[in-house]
Amino acid sequence: MINTQVENTDTNGQVVESLIIYEHYTISSGLEAISFSPIYDTGEALSARSPITIEAQRLVSSAEAPCRIVVGGSPNIYFSSTNESDHVLSVPLTYSELNSIYSVTGQAVPPESFSSGTSGFIVPEEYFRQGEGLTGVWKFLGQNITLSAQPEFCTDRGVPGECSPIDPVTLRAPINHTKDVVIRLVQRSLAAAKAGRWKGSNGSFSVPFLKRGAAAIALMEKLFPSSAQQNFVCPVTPLSCTTYRVSKARLINTFSSIFKGRLPRGLESIVANSDKEIANFKRQIKKVPDSYTSCR
Repeated sequence: MINTQVENTDTNGQVVESLIIYEHYTISSGLEAISFSPIYDTGEALSARSPITIEAQRLVSSAEAPCRIVVGGSPNIYFSSTNESDHVLSVPLTYSELNSIYSVTGQAVPPESFSSGTSGFIVPEEYFRQGEGLTGVWKFLGQNITLSAQPEFCTDRGVPGECSPIDPVTLRAPINHTKDVVIRLVQRSLAAAKAGRWKGSNGSFSVPFLKRGAAAIALMEKLFPSSAQQNFVCPVTPLSCTTYRVSKARLINTFSSIFKGRLPRGLESIVANSDKEIANFKRQIKKVPDSYTSCR
């Protein structure tokens, strides 16, 4: 703003204006979301200082890459923004160079108002779909927030109805716990052999827990076919996603099979606490969801 006159900058952020030397002028921000200290001086003094560089501060910005989010079973793109002020700031859509979204269909529209703190908005993913990937750019207050062709799933957004990400450690807890138990049983078996409590068969030692443990872990891997990738808990299974049911009874039976069956003489004491091991396994799987969703 030069006094009460709105002046739009060019693409380089410059404004050229003829000033009357004896009049006074106030140069201020014409947009509340862009802040700088107003400049007040005569036309003559301002001309003498020309070109004047104005150090401005962007009060609303986006520092995070857009990410995928599923709301109500439909895939969306989530754009985040941070408002550093303590009140709502507006960036009207009439300023298309300062607040607009390029999308393949032309239907993507950003909001005009931005609340204090960190917030965000969603746009249907289909607006950006082009071939096998996505294409889009949010032009916002001099920033170009570019959408990647294959954006990551959001991991920390609080949009109602979205799919909640599952920590991979949680989903693989039964498998990792079983591996730890098998390693411990093998180590105790070898210690029994070294101490002479387990004589082996004709001097040959074959640790039974290796075969049993491998079979149990292989079955658990089948029960969690996509546990090594990012998975979600979703109120509704989104398109291009698959929901897997988790049978905890089957997990418990699979784990228990490690301790069942005949053992060589000298190894019986190793499974004396099998009930405690099984009870501990049951506690480990309490955090595992009853179902989870895997998305391509």
